Amino acid sequence: MLTGKIKLTLLFALMVSVSWAQKKPLTHDVYDDWKGIQSTSISNDGNWAGWRFAPQVGDAVLEIRNLNNDQSITIDRVSRYSFSNNSAFVVGEIKPAYAEERELKLKKTAANKMPKDSLFVLNLGTGDIQKFARVKNYQLPEESNEWMAWLYEKPLEVKKKPEKKEETPVEEPAKGKKKRKKKKEEETEVKAEEPAEPENPREKSKGTELVLYNMATGEMRSMQGVMEYTMSKTGSHLFYEFDKVDSLNPSGVFAMDTEMGIPVQLSVGMTDYKKMSVSDGGNQMAFFATGSEKDADDKIWSIMYWAGNGAANVLADSLTAGIPEGWRVSDNSNLRFSESGKRLYFGTAPNPVEYAYESDTTILKDERPQVDVWSYNDPYIQPMQKLQAGREKNRTYEVLYDLQSNKLVQLEGSDLESVSIDTRHDRDFFIASDDKRFRTQYTWNTQLPRDYYKVDANTGEVELLMEAVVGYASPSPGAKYLSWFNQEDGHYYTMNVSNGKVTNLTAGMDVSFADELHDSPSLAGSYGGAGWAPEDDAIYLYDRYDIWKFDPEGRTAAVNITAGQGRANKLVYRYQRLDREEEYFQAEGKALLSVFNEWTKASGFAYADMTNASQPEEILMKDMSVSIGGKAKDADRVLVRMSTYEEYPEVYKADNLDMDGLKKLTDLDAQEDPYNWGTAELIEFKSDYDGEVMQAILYKPENFDPNKKYPLIAYFYERRSDSFYSHPSPAPSASTVNIPYFVSNDYLVLVPDIKYELGHPGKSAMDHVVPATKAVMAMGFVNEKKMAIQGQSWGGYQVAYMVTKTDMYAAAGAGAPVANMTSAYGGVRWGSGMSRMFQYEKTQSRIGGTLWDNFDLYIENSPLFSVPDINTPLFIMHNDADGAVPWYQGIEFYMSLRRLQKPSWMVVYNDEDHNLRQRRNRKDLSVRMGQFFDHYLKDAPMPEWMAYGLPATLKGRTLRYDLVDEQTEEKIKEGESLKLEKTGGGN
Repeated sequence: MLTGKIKLTLLFALMVSVSWAQKKPLTHDVYDDWKGIQSTSISNDGNWAGWRFAPQVGDAVLEIRNLNNDQSITIDRVSRYSFSNNSAFVVGEIKPAYAEERELKLKKTAANKMPKDSLFVLNLGTGDIQKFARVKNYQLPEESNEWMAWLYEKPLEVKKKPEKKEETPVEEPAKGKKKRKKKKEEETEVKAEEPAEPENPREKSKGTELVLYNMATGEMRSMQGVMEYTMSKTGSHLFYEFDKVDSLNPSGVFAMDTEMGIPVQLSVGMTDYKKMSVSDGGNQMAFFATGSEKDADDKIWSIMYWAGNGAANVLADSLTAGIPEGWRVSDNSNLRFSESGKRLYFGTAPNPVEYAYESDTTILKDERPQVDVWSYNDPYIQPMQKLQAGREKNRTYEVLYDLQSNKLVQLEGSDLESVSIDTRHDRDFFIASDDKRFRTQYTWNTQLPRDYYKVDANTGEVELLMEAVVGYASPSPGAKYLSWFNQEDGHYYTMNVSNGKVTNLTAGMDVSFADELHDSPSLAGSYGGAGWAPEDDAIYLYDRYDIWKFDPEGRTAAVNITAGQGRANKLVYRYQRLDREEEYFQAEGKALLSVFNEWTKASGFAYADMTNASQPEEILMKDMSVSIGGKAKDADRVLVRMSTYEEYPEVYKADNLDMDGLKKLTDLDAQEDPYNWGTAELIEFKSDYDGEVMQAILYKPENFDPNKKYPLIAYFYERRSDSFYSHPSPAPSASTVNIPYFVSNDYLVLVPDIKYELGHPGKSAMDHVVPATKAVMAMGFVNEKKMAIQGQSWGGYQVAYMVTKTDMYAAAGAGAPVANMTSAYGGVRWGSGMSRMFQYEKTQSRIGGTLWDNFDLYIENSPLFSVPDINTPLFIMHNDADGAVPWYQGIEFYMSLRRLQKPSWMVVYNDEDHNLRQRRNRKDLSVRMGQFFDHYLKDAPMPEWMAYGLPATLKGRTLRYDLVDEQTEEKIKEGESLKLEKTGGGN
């Protein structure tokens, strides 16, 4: 007889089983409606928070939540929004309804007749919402409490209905006379009336209506015919440009004090204006202007400057002192004021050169050769030159204009192109770097050395500071020092700018500041730093775990601020920068740190004293991924995001940095409830390379039964275990297995970390993926005959390699795989125009030498030369516009597989890149990849595209997703064309 306790246990188990049984597996149909939280923000006063619930396809909903009383306001179809500076208003953009737009597109509606965006203004005090239709764009200045502006779209044309002509009665003919046919009502063409002359001639402009709006009072001012506008940071001034309507209404630029509301003419009569830039104080403005004809090929531009009153005057043109002879002001540059408003930065460029050959009108177009000359000593190879041609044509060289002394200083020139401009400070010098003399090395090494220079802000004179440094030097906030990490020796350095003294900060220390897990032939990078203390008194740098304080002159010993607790406990401590405008962090008092447990993947926050060594004070630590989602500018209230694989990264609020009052605000987890979701766990395995204990993530279905045998897919790319608590959403795949989809459909998914042995990248994958797979097999719930591997790009290469070495996997998916390293080595990454040599000699491909010096390694690691050993069916994706791995690599692999009659399918998405960008193609890949693995790992019938192919004659006419009915016909293992060929029917 069963006891009550046993009965209750069985009842609970039955209830759980029924609950799981009622949950549905995810299907490809769920993607479009699956929602995520986007655009999380908090008002400056900390009383309001906002976020968008956005489906992957469709209309987003904005929620604005009062954090004090939990009351919410929602607005449909919002694409972007922002809080006003005083936290009293929310302004945003409303998109047209997705379904309406889609329906109109199906009807091939003209673009000018499609619905346009709208604008909303929400008063948080009253809850009132105002909406304005057909708004092109808007500006809510960063520090404005009341004023904003927007520009309307062109108004829709109003068609007048034609007037009906009155019907004239027709007399009946006399008796005996021939009966005349009764006239039908005549339809006469009614000409549309000429539109009345507008009261405001500016309404005939190409521009549209600009509105200046006071959110607090509702006051609204309107200007017709505006082409471009901008507002000052505080909203104190509005600037706008008219185009030319006629001789009485010329083009011009105007300013308006928003409080006074009176337009002030800054400039009129020029043929074109562009790129208005306003100082932070709002009392200065600059813009480009030209008197050249509108259709001129070579316009001459000037810079106009307004000093806060009166008209704008020419500040600089091609005749201005300081601009090199034969150079001019370039409208391709951007105008920027320094934060103080004392300086204006812009660009110049050499006058265009026209060669006699290009302007020779006696030569026909088809007589001109089309040739590229590849020279061995070109700085960059031709593909890179072509991609950069537009940028080089429009290149500008930085200029400083001192608005107090009216002096122009040319900072850059054709011999020095990379001056770093810092608009926050009016320093006496700038730092410039130059890599020109090393650029030919870029073919095989992307970690180029650089020469560093000091450029005098008053004279433009250049002083060499350092030569051939492999690293990035930057000035401290107070400009007393330069600091950099030297990748060649793995040490941090500073230079005293005033006397040139160089100090090695990390020499002789027993910890490394270079990446300890770095396992490629390139130079290791650093862990970065937290920044500088006030007055440049100290610099704070990270090692793998801890935070260190250094005297930039090296006079005192380095201080381990976190007291070695990071390294001792495998905790990674990092300073949390909560203020975007913070320059120095406040060393006094407690500083907020993020904490990450490298082994368990738990995370949270701690306090630390940034002046002395002390054990960090833990505030919050959870077995979740925890991060700051935003901090109020004028309060300590923060938003926090927390997630696991099972739990969506919901939004939480905390009342202060101590994380008091932590409260969950959103609940997107609810959308997962109807579906069989899953769990994630960390497992350990020993590497076959060196025996090190490594980690992997194992994902299981929510209704996991340890007594059942599951199919397994191993996906891998470098090290992924740190993403253990991340929460992936079901979504169409850009290239790899979508983990939630496969787990929900009763697959196990394994994601192991890989450590690399230089020169043997393929074997390194085997040394980690195989033992990780075996570790799961040993748990007893894997169907060992139904396992697969899948990867994309570098992972795709490793998949291709592994199937030449083992038959333990029943199927494999390889996305954009390099099959032949000997041909790939000399290839080009067409997306960047770069040679691929650097990948093999220095970075991810990890061969570590040239093709001729390491020929055997290139052969050993190339799957192409071992294709006869492959017995695993393959699903390959390689797209014809792949900018990273040349398409011919996939073709070489496929052709070899085809020639040897190895079961393989390659999907090629037209005009698509390395990873799919277009959603329609992502959906298609998801279906086909799922069907492929279902066939080989679940014994599902073949889909028609696998059984019969998809002939070019059927492209775009059918997708052939339907499964072959195996009850009525034999299971097909070969493509239809090969079957015909074997029987002689293909001739």
